[in-house]
Amino acid sequence: MKEPKGIDQNEVWNNFILNGDLYALSNIYLHYYDLLFDYGQRHTSDKQLVEDTIQNVFINIIKFRKSISIVKNLNGYLISTFRRQLFLDLNKKKKTILTEQLPEEHFDYFKSPDQDVSDEENLGRLHLTIKQCIDKLTDKQQEIIFLRFEREISYEEIAETLNISVDSCYKSIHRAIKTVRSEAEKILEKRGNIFLCIWFRSAY
Repeated sequence: MKEPKGIDQNEVWNNFILNGDLYALSNIYLHYYDLLFDYGQRHTSDKQLVEDTIQNVFINIIKFRKSISIVKNLNGYLISTFRRQLFLDLNKKKKTILTEQLPEEHFDYFKSPDQDVSDEENLGRLHLTIKQCIDKLTDKQQEIIFLRFEREISYEEIAETLNISVDSCYKSIHRAIKTVRSEAEKILEKRGNIFLCIWFRSAY
């Protein structure tokens, strides 16, 4: 969701934290809901649980507002907070084991609440090729690639969200891109480098 021109979500957040302005928080909620919901759907197919988790995050934000400091990276803060809450809620429902490391089977890069990408007949050749390549990545690499390229989250924010160093984030993305390019060359031969250069144009 693109924010309206002239609205700085960090300023809106600071207004809530400093003044308890619930209207400001509702603006944050509406602005980030789609991003959080989409991200949650890539960890679990339980839509109701994802919705409940988003609600829990914002309820806790209201409850503990006075103990929350002003943040520099709101995207990273909300995604990180949501991610932790989601794993807590999943654990309560015994759908996964709570762990600091993401369970390998719980991140689907191409999972979407609005599209079943398993139906390959409805996908273009480019999408299919990229999917085949990304499927070769580890679950952690898929999550990092998704946050960086699909959600345009900074390396620093990704590192904070996944509790890894910025250097590890850079290296992971570099290895992932190298793997995807290698796999693409096997599938599309010389044409692989062309579309991947376009797809990863913001990699570095």
